[in-house]
Amino acid sequence: MEINVAQLPSGGYGYGFPTIRIQPLTFLGVCQYKDNYPTGDPLGSYLYDLRALIEDDQRIKECYVMDVDFLIFYKKLCTVSDDLSYQIQINCPHCGKPINKKISFSSDIHFRKIDEKIMKGAKINLNGHEYDTIVPTVNDFMKVFNLYLKYRKVTDIKMIKTIALIGNFDYQANQIESDVLGATHSDITLLMALRDLYYDRLEPIIVECPHCRDEKGERRSVTVSVESLIVDFFRELYVNSPIDASKIVFK
Repeated sequence: MEINVAQLPSGGYGYGFPTIRIQPLTFLGVCQYKDNYPTGDPLGSYLYDLRALIEDDQRIKECYVMDVDFLIFYKKLCTVSDDLSYQIQINCPHCGKPINKKISFSSDIHFRKIDEKIMKGAKINLNGHEYDTIVPTVNDFMKVFNLYLKYRKVTDIKMIKTIALIGNFDYQANQIESDVLGATHSDITLLMALRDLYYDRLEPIIVECPHCRDEKGERRSVTVSVESLIVDFFRELYVNSPIDASKIVFK
C-alpha cells in the first residue's frame, strides 16, 4: 500500500517523492519475524525493523527517522489488522482491573502538528560548543548508528537518536558524544526538548477506566504511549485477527 508522505509526522517536508510503500507481513514474514527478531537487543531489534521497511521501499533510506519510527508501528498494525484497528488490554493503575480498548488508526492515532521552521534545523550551544542540528534521515542516522552497532559503547536507542540530531558527526564524533552523554543542567533540558521536537511526534492515547471514578465522580483515565504498543505486537495477532467458523470446516 502507498502512503502519502504528507500524512507522516514530518508532513512530508522536503521529500522528493509523494508516497512511500509499506506492505503488511505475510504468514511467512510473521513466522520469520517471530523466530529471528533479536529480543533483548535494542540496537539489533531497531535495525531489524528498519531493514523490514527498506525491503518494502528503498526510499525509506531517504525518510526522516521521525517518520520511520511511525512507519514501523504502521507496518505492524496493518499486518495484524485489515481495518487498522488494534485491541489492547492494560491494567488500570488506580483500581488494578483490566481495561479493554479498541484502538482505531483513524480516530485514536494523532500527530502533534509539525512546525516547518523546525525542519530546517537550528544552532545550539552544548557544553560551550556550537553545533548545527539536523533532521536526520535514515541515511544520516546510519552513519551514527553503525558506529554504535560495532562497538556497543551506547545501547540506548533514544540516546543514539539524540546524538544523530547533531550535524558533523563524521568530524566531531568524540566531542559530540561527550557533550551529549555528559550534558548537565540546562543542557539536559535542551537535549530533552530536541528529542521531543524531532522524535516524540505521536500523541499518547487516553483510555478511560470503566471500573473506577475519581473524587469528582468522573471516569479515571490512563495514558498509553503508542511506542509501548509496538512491543510484542504479534503476540496479540490472534486477538486482533480472529478466524470465524467459515474459515475452517471440519469433515
